[in-house]
This record gives sequence, structure tokens and C-alpha cells, in this order.
Amino acid sequence: MEKAIKAKGEGKRGFSVVVPYLFVAPFMILFIVFGLVPLVMSVIISFTKWDYATPMEWYGLNNFKLLFGLIGSGQVASDFWNGVLHTLLFVVVETPILIAVPMLVALLVTRCKAVRKFSMGFFYFPTILSITTVCILWNFLLDTNSGIINHYLGVEIPWITQMPYAWISIFLLSSWWGIGGNMILYVAGIANVPQEILEAATLDGAGPVTKFFSITLPCIRRTVFYTLVMTTIGSFNMLGQAQVLTAGGPNYGTTTAMMVIYNTAFGGVNNFGRACAMALVFGAIMLVFTVLSFKLQVADDAED
Repeated sequence: MEKAIKAKGEGKRGFSVVVPYLFVAPFMILFIVFGLVPLVMSVIISFTKWDYATPMEWYGLNNFKLLFGLIGSGQVASDFWNGVLHTLLFVVVETPILIAVPMLVALLVTRCKAVRKFSMGFFYFPTILSITTVCILWNFLLDTNSGIINHYLGVEIPWITQMPYAWISIFLLSSWWGIGGNMILYVAGIANVPQEILEAATLDGAGPVTKFFSITLPCIRRTVFYTLVMTTIGSFNMLGQAQVLTAGGPNYGTTTAMMVIYNTAFGGVNNFGRACAMALVFGAIMLVFTVLSFKLQVADDAED
């Protein structure tokens, strides 16, 4: 009897050890199948020449040499790095907008309690739309000849077909589409700021600006850091805006790195090995920015 009870107790302890792994298993399986395996395959394919219609041909480091202009005419390297520069332009301009503007909107929404729910829904609504839908809508607004904006302004601004208007259109579209997501995060963060501290600051004569920079912003700095990292990564992956709204033009002036990778793999070039090499190099650039962001966060925490 004692042996049976002991065996039963050991069985329960053994099951309790396995339970946490059972909860983690679905995520790990999905991560391995859709994350790790594709990454490993991309690394392998980047050393090949493959158009997915013929067998793979080992190509060594030639795909990477092409990207850095070490072999070939240099056109591949030129197209890729121009795409990277256009992407960096988008990141440098759009990321601060998607950090600062949602913060301002969140502050306004939290102060206007009477219309808070309506305001949050109004600003968040564009976020639930697909990028294709958003681009079609903005094309309807910005079309030179039949666009609503030009019609009511009485002008013929080539929003989509000429520079710098094409980039301005992309920035406007991306800002309208992306404000809502970060706004929700900021609203949640601001709601957790201790009200007694704000009230004490008010009694001491602190104004709204002082309270924001001295109390609110330090309290939600982790939320700001999270939105900074995620927004930066999202900006690096910009594809739909340039592909659907401006088709990479005019004169390839809005062609981003993701567009170059996509076109290399599926847009007629059909060189999957070269596209994987581009993706790995571009991913390494994104990783550098992400690591720098985390370094800044660690330094900020160390100061505290």
C-alpha cells in the first residue's frame, strides 16, 4: 500500500514537471515550424542559385558578393542599397511621427473623458484595415485628376507621380494608418500613472508640460521604449505603401528594400537565392538598430 501511494505521489510530481512544457509546446512548435525552420532554410538557400523551377545550384558567396558590388556590373548592389537608403529615409521620418503624434493624441483622449471611447475608436479604426485597402482609399483621395483633395483645393498636385509628393503621400498614409495602435498603448500607460503624484504636482504649481516631462513620461518610459522598437521594426518592413500606392516610383524613388527583395524573388527575376541573401543582409541591419535600442534601454535602467 505504501509503495502504491509513493508511486502515485511520484507520478503526480512527474506530471507537474511536464505541465509547464505542455503549455509552452504549442508556441514552440509554431515558432520552430514558421520561424526557425524558414530562417535556417533562408541561410542555406542564400548560398544557391534557384528559380524554383529548376534544381538548386550551389553558388557559394556570389549572392553576397553581388550585393556588395564585388562581382557583376554593380546594378544588383545599386538597386539593393538604394532600396535600403529609401527604407532608412522612411524609418528616420516616420518613426518619430508614430511616436510623438500618438502620444499627443493619447494625452488629448485621456483628458476628454466625455468622448474618450468615441475618440479612441475613431483614431484606432484605420489600424484594423489592411494596407491594400488603405492604399486604395488614399489613391482615391490623392489622384491628380479625380482625387478629392485636389478637387476641393482647386489644384493639380501630382501626389503620387512626382517627387517629393510621392514620399509626402506615403508619410501621410502611414501616419494615418499607424497612429491608432501606438495611441492605445500610450492610453494604457498613462492610465497607470499614479494620480496622487500628479495631484501633488498640481498643488505645488506644476503646469501640464512640467507634469508630462517630469512625471508622466518617466512613468511610461517602458511603453515608449516598446513602441519605439516595434515601430522601428515595422518601418523597416515597409512594403505595401510603396508597392500599392506609388508602385516604387517615380523613377524608383520610393522603392524600398523590401520591394527589391520581393521583386527579386517573385517579380520577374525569380532568383530566390539572391533574395534570401538580400533578406539576411537587411535583417542584419535591422538587428543592429534593435540591439542599439536595447542597449539604450539597459543604460537607462542602470541609471535608475
